[in-house]
Amino acid sequence: MSLQILQKPRNVVAEEPTILESLFENTNRQAKQKMSQQVSSKWESCPAPAKLETEILSGTHRQVQNVKVCCDHSGITVYGVSSSYYLKQLVTQTIQTFAPSIPLANRILVQAKSS
Repeated sequence: MSLQILQKPRNVVAEEPTILESLFENTNRQAKQKMSQQVSSKWESCPAPAKLETEILSGTHRQVQNVKVCCDHSGITVYGVSSSYYLKQLVTQTIQTFAPSIPLANRILVQAKSS
């Protein structure tokens, strides 16, 4: 009886993760590129802060004081002082009319007038 040396079979399963990983990386890369294109297209439609400030003042009949609009990568932030929550809501509605797809942070401070 002679001894035979058997070769180990090639492990095909070990190669599959590398193929799957490369497919996953390509898909991930494509998704990130698509998201960055969508974000940049959203910001193309963002109106100028000065225009938004003017619209807020006219929409609230100048009842919101110290209006300041800031635009950055996180969205639009509005600062100011109002005498009612209704006026604060008007500011939100005005911004959403001109920039509906951009996140909004309404930082209007509501202070009741003293009698």
